[in-house]
Order: sequence, then C-alpha cells, then structure tokens
Amino acid sequence: MHLITLINYNSGELEIQDDESHKARLNREASNRLIMTGRMHTVSEFVEKIPSLITDAVLLKKIVEAFEKTTNSSERWNLKEKFARLTTLTKGYNSQNPDEILEKVSF
Repeated sequence: MHLITLINYNSGELEIQDDESHKARLNREASNRLIMTGRMHTVSEFVEKIPSLITDAVLLKKIVEAFEKTTNSSERWNLKEKFARLTTLTKGYNSQNPDEILEKVSF
C-alpha cells in the first residue's frame, strides 16, 4: 500500500502527494469542495464522489484503493475523516502567509 500525504496550506489550497513523488495541488475552491464533501457525506458517498473531486488519475486510484483495502467500518470512517478534518477558509479571506503549512496528514 502506498503512503498518501495531504498538505493543508494557509491559502486554503491542498496538496496531495504519494510516496513516489507524484503530487497534485488543488486550488482553494477544489480543496474546499473535497473537504466539505468529506464532512457532509457518509464514507460510501464520499468514495463515490472522489472521482469528481480529484482529477489526477494516479492519486485518485491510490486513494480509492486505500478505501477499498480498509474493510473495517471504523477504519474507513477514520480515513474519510482525514479529509473532513482539514481546515477550510471562508471565501474572500486572503492569508498573510499563503504557503504556510497548517497541517500534514498521512495514510
């Protein structure tokens, strides 16, 4: 299984990277949609919506595989919550330090 890291920036952007140096950076709006989907939906609904939220095929495949390999319902919930608990910013907020890393989460 591959290690996926979510990097939550003070700009509201989110970078998703794997342990093979493949990465994608989502802008504030795309990051917000991904995080809010994690907050507002069940695990199965979240997994179903991921392809419309993460367009990078390599990372998408690895994230979906992480959910598929996790068979315990509480582990699946905790995996979804890694997305849902990331920080979102209100529209119109401009950070003084947009490249500051607020949080890194790996699974």
